[in-house]
Amino acid sequence: MQQSITLEHLQELGIDLTGKDTDALLAHLNEQLSERIGAEIIESLDDEKAEELVELQAKGDEEAIGAWLDANVPELLTIAKDERDILLGDLAENSDSINSAQ
Repeated sequence: MQQSITLEHLQELGIDLTGKDTDALLAHLNEQLSERIGAEIIESLDDEKAEELVELQAKGDEEAIGAWLDANVPELLTIAKDERDILLGDLAENSDSINSAQ
């Protein structure tokens, strides 16, 4: 389910990356995307399922988490795509201020 923001996405939006730490920017954007996806997933779950997911996350087993999400969140890919598109839209709307930032 890897939905991420890439350098190509930023270039397509017309964001000038000259002089910017692109690795740090991409890491920040993808962390923000992951948080948005996680929040949307938690919101879609009932209390029992949300608790199950939190317990799995505490164990830190990414493979088990992925399998659980696949089994319990049928709209997972849609959530991830929608949240990526929303974040990219926000970036597009703010590209002028991003480009003018040092």
